[in-house]
Amino acid sequence: MALYSFGIESRIRCAADYKSVFDGALFKVHQPHFLFLAKLTKQPNSRLGIVVAKKKVRRAHERNRIKRLARESFRLHKVQFNADIDIVVMPKVGIEAIANQELHQQLEFAWQKLQRLAKKHSKAVITSSQN
Repeated sequence: MALYSFGIESRIRCAADYKSVFDGALFKVHQPHFLFLAKLTKQPNSRLGIVVAKKKVRRAHERNRIKRLARESFRLHKVQFNADIDIVVMPKVGIEAIANQELHQQLEFAWQKLQRLAKKHSKAVITSSQN
């Protein structure tokens, strides 16, 4: 069951780690209500950070709902990532009006796209190192 856990090792916790993802994001995935920034890391597993600004989502219970949905979705999909990657999820304005089912779909599409980008990048790195 530890395979699907979301413990401390799965979270981006310090400001320096968030800053490194913001400054050095290799991958950006846009969804109608989310923006994902991701960066390959030397950490032993993939980690998630969530930034929900009060300016974007006014009510605390809505911010918490969005964070809860993003964490749960990441927890279920993190085993599918081939590379160790740090991901920061940022919701866009208007997300509080969207139903949970649609948010789950957008998160699902975002994880798939992020996987494809990471896989494509790892293949490019392998072929360039062989030349």
